[in-house]
Amino acid sequence: MTGDSELELSGERLTLVLSQHVVRLQGLLERAIAPALAAQDFTTAELDVLGALRSAGEPYQLRPKELVTRLLLTTGGLSNVLRRLEARDLVSRVPNPHDGRSHNVRLTPGGVTAAHAVTTAAAAALHGALSDVPTAALSNALTQLRTILGALGDTPHAPVAAQHPRQGA
Repeated sequence: MTGDSELELSGERLTLVLSQHVVRLQGLLERAIAPALAAQDFTTAELDVLGALRSAGEPYQLRPKELVTRLLLTTGGLSNVLRRLEARDLVSRVPNPHDGRSHNVRLTPGGVTAAHAVTTAAAAALHGALSDVPTAALSNALTQLRTILGALGDTPHAPVAAQHPRQGA
């Protein structure tokens, strides 16, 4: 930052400074949840996948393409995460009833439990990190970010847990 007041910024400079602030916030929030994830032996990408499947509602499943789109992962990155989660018996691949050539990714019963535990721990860590921020400021920021995300074509179904960088993918 050059010390410019955000109120004096406009055009390309404003969008650049906004993006720098968002990236900085993302890093700070990632740092805040890192201990909670490490304590449960999860990466951010694994949290994101578990959170996306959990937010889909019963039967807690999505097509891989939906996961890639929601989480902004590459197909290779998603494959790596799914292999790790399958090895821990947290997700399984089930035939897609609407397309016999593909499959869906579904949380196992253990995956439902793990998704609840890790998202609860991450939410508590984030709440602690943001506890000094007034509720009105958080609410206003959320409204503004939804407006920006909508203008960029983001869909409202993206889970909160999916808003972190894809470490460990």
